[in-house]
Amino acid sequence: MDMLHSKDSVCVVDTLLHNPHRYLYKQMKPNRNSYCFDGFIDYNIINSQVKKKINFLIQIGFSFKANCEIRTTSDTWSLKYNGIVSDDIIRILIDDISLSYLEINKSVIRNEKMMIMIGQILIKYNPVSFRQSDDSIRYEIYSILEKSFLNKKIYFIGGEMVFYKALLNPSEYIMYTDYESIYTDSIFNKNFNTFLIDYEKDTLKKVDSDYVLIANTSKSGLGKNLTTSILNLHLERIVIISCNKKSFEKDFIMLNEKYLIKNEYELKTNMTVWIIFLNKI
Repeated sequence: MDMLHSKDSVCVVDTLLHNPHRYLYKQMKPNRNSYCFDGFIDYNIINSQVKKKINFLIQIGFSFKANCEIRTTSDTWSLKYNGIVSDDIIRILIDDISLSYLEINKSVIRNEKMMIMIGQILIKYNPVSFRQSDDSIRYEIYSILEKSFLNKKIYFIGGEMVFYKALLNPSEYIMYTDYESIYTDSIFNKNFNTFLIDYEKDTLKKVDSDYVLIANTSKSGLGKNLTTSILNLHLERIVIISCNKKSFEKDFIMLNEKYLIKNEYELKTNMTVWIIFLNKI
């Protein structure tokens, strides 16, 4: 896997007696692999692929007068622009075979799979599917998960589960999402033990207690129904990956009935993601 090692990172470990669990804080340089902007471009927070695509667009006469979103991998990219673009520029863009998705002024001109290598595995996925937008944070999450859960039995929920599954190569797995694009991505990449559910209504299938659950939550968190269903699995270990600490704390009021926090990682660039390891009481 093409691992990124962040420069100028600051790491703090809190092991004071008043803290009941191990806390690690890591400050890193922003390295966005996707970028949404309107006119002003902050080159200090984007990665080399995004810079390369912006420079390419400038060279062909592209004008950033409206909202623009660029998403990149090492081999593919997508462009969404809510303004007017000349036919000549559109033809140049269409000739770029690495451009997987092109949407101009709400009209989709090209809609193909984006591609990324996870280790030796090629993942093809929908350009609109969630992928961690900051490479500094993304690779740190990968490193933490890989050190703890390589080749284990894993229960995946939401977010980047297609990428995590390729990274961790579980001995057994089950996967759940409430996003159709992520579900389709999972099946397309031959993860057939995958289910599309309604987090607010459906329940999760029970598995052996030695499975580890990895839940990549949205800003709204797990919610009452999904949290209840997770509690009913009676798993020994749970990992929550969250971009909203308040929503996690709300979920933890319920999770704390059966689980305690063992380790907590706070990963920060110009955005913040928390990885919380929970052990059954």
